[in-house]
Amino acid sequence: MRSSPGAYVLLVFLPDPLTVQVGALGRLDLPAGHYLYCGSAQAGLLPRLARHMRPDKKVHWHIDSLTSEGQVIGALTFEGGKETECRLARFLSYVPFVLPAAKGFGSSDCHCHTHLFYVGEDTQLSFVLNALLGSFQGRELNGESI
Repeated sequence: MRSSPGAYVLLVFLPDPLTVQVGALGRLDLPAGHYLYCGSAQAGLLPRLARHMRPDKKVHWHIDSLTSEGQVIGALTFEGGKETECRLARFLSYVPFVLPAAKGFGSSDCHCHTHLFYVGEDTQLSFVLNALLGSFQGRELNGESI
């Protein structure tokens, strides 16, 4: 069975603060907590998500530095490709108490500020995920269909 292409938001939990070297981005100091990462997989979502969930992998993408150290707790999947990945990141940048975690993280091949977001300590993760799911069912954000 072939896996379909698509976009996703990966949910990663860091139980402790993490200092990590991320390619050309350099050293990142990330606080403990929940992170949301927007990505896409044109060769198939299932293999990509399975890779993200394995802690013992070679670091290839920016997100590998987090998934190797943190706990991948799930993923939301969406139809679409790179454009959907960027729309997901744009949407998250508008959600209150969801903060860009690192400039350029996961967005070296597009014009987005970042594809990695930190969910503030006092923010319900379920609130953010429900807002994300609800907004990607044909609604618009700032006049742009997402």
